[in-house]
Amino acid sequence: MMNYRERLRFILLALLSALLAACAPYQAERVPTEAPYYAQTAPPAPSLSTPLIGQLGAVDDPSATPISAAQRSPSPEQPIAQLGTHAFTVTFGAVVDSSPQPPTRTPSPPPATEARSTLPFGAVVDPNYTPPPTYTPLPSPTLSSGTLPAPATLPFADGTTLRADLMGVQIHTFLDDAEFAAMLDRAAELGVGWVKFQVVWKLYEPAQGQFSDFYHAMVLNVQRASLRGFKTLISVAKAPDWSRPPAVRGVEDGPPADPQHLADFIAAFVRDVKPEFIDAIEIWNEPNLIREWRGNLISGADYMRYFSAAYQAILREQRAQPSALKPTHRITVITAGLAPTVTMPDGSTLGDREWLQQLYNAGLATLSADGDIGIGVHSFGWANPPEARCCQATSGVSGWYEHPSFYFRETLDAYRQIMLRNGHGAAQLWVTEFGWATYDGLQRSDGTPAKADPSFGWQAFINQEQQAAYIVRAFRLAQSAPYNEFVAPMILWNLNFALIPELVDNSLEEAGFSLLDAQGRPRLAFYALRDVPKVR
Repeated sequence: MMNYRERLRFILLALLSALLAACAPYQAERVPTEAPYYAQTAPPAPSLSTPLIGQLGAVDDPSATPISAAQRSPSPEQPIAQLGTHAFTVTFGAVVDSSPQPPTRTPSPPPATEARSTLPFGAVVDPNYTPPPTYTPLPSPTLSSGTLPAPATLPFADGTTLRADLMGVQIHTFLDDAEFAAMLDRAAELGVGWVKFQVVWKLYEPAQGQFSDFYHAMVLNVQRASLRGFKTLISVAKAPDWSRPPAVRGVEDGPPADPQHLADFIAAFVRDVKPEFIDAIEIWNEPNLIREWRGNLISGADYMRYFSAAYQAILREQRAQPSALKPTHRITVITAGLAPTVTMPDGSTLGDREWLQQLYNAGLATLSADGDIGIGVHSFGWANPPEARCCQATSGVSGWYEHPSFYFRETLDAYRQIMLRNGHGAAQLWVTEFGWATYDGLQRSDGTPAKADPSFGWQAFINQEQQAAYIVRAFRLAQSAPYNEFVAPMILWNLNFALIPELVDNSLEEAGFSLLDAQGRPRLAFYALRDVPKVR
């Protein structure tokens, strides 16, 4: 026998069923006039007609010939995934809708002759590559804007057990959906807290105000990485030709003629990704090299115009989109990591220490009192151990030891002294690239042992065991006194660049730094970094 509560529930269900039956004819007669917002897609991005020039390049010897690099095609061990079968929309992250959609456009690969004229190791886009689906942003929740919260402060590391939140790795991202997920899996396996991606502006906004499939894919990828639990660092560089001075369009890489164009692009990217998914943004890459700053005078003062405009744009976007999920979130804005080098008479390079002082002379230390500006540094060690100081050669090293710029530790010390000298001691050094390279154990596509190019002879001075040991020891050094007081997260360069087609076959330096080999297998340095004890 039913009690009172059960009888009441039965009566309510009966009334609801009757109401639904009465409404059914009206529902059947309704014809939607417009697709729901979540199912709409943005207009297709314009096709790219030029081959894609890669964003690679670690620190070169001052006399080395600049190199260009391309992005990888599918790994032989992992077939490419066709991404045009689902629509992606975003609320607080990359959401995969299950409704079928037509396949997205596949860019046509450039002619072989054109690719070989600019890319010595092959085309960037494999003929079978399918870009991710077009992205349709959803509006952020409307929240009150105002003063941004102060950046979070963390206790010092003690160097005994490594802190994962001060460790990261850079990933090249011209990958399909499944490959990108696999690289996030690899980064998670390493146990690091940060991932870094470089945003190649010229590929993402090929015409002013028109954003490519690569742009929309990166928006989703940054969100995916953040939702996986990583902190994200974005490096923006390489202006599109439409924004550059006419005389240097198509010549190497450089900044836009108008700093506001850079600020506008960064603002759009932050707006689409949502500030809460971005933890740090590095403004440009190695602008003390002419190949990265073609069209402008290489100087810290000139760069300051671009940094200031980008910094203000990032502040505006954060104020416009405060996060309900992360109310204390704040993006750290990082000055460009510089190539450790000397000033060359031909104007191809400006010494990084001199350049940094010029940046301070232009007012960097007074730009913000909030502690939200970091100083970028690329502290490579060539073949010298991380603890070494200039200028005594280690056993087996016969070059690249004669100047302080060849030493991991010397670069950190020099930058710190410049910061203190300019009253900026409260700021932190962000090591946005570092690492050691070796061709030991790498194989060409035909299975034969690979060898480093003689121009990068320092890669032949160390083996895999040394590479692994130096990387772990560098992390430990930076998390020990006195460096733990001013060194912020360090980003290892790199996880997966050896997977780029023909990079190993052509003996280019990027492959020597990679934690994965050309076949996608972990190298000894990967295992060493994975297995070292860490705490989150």
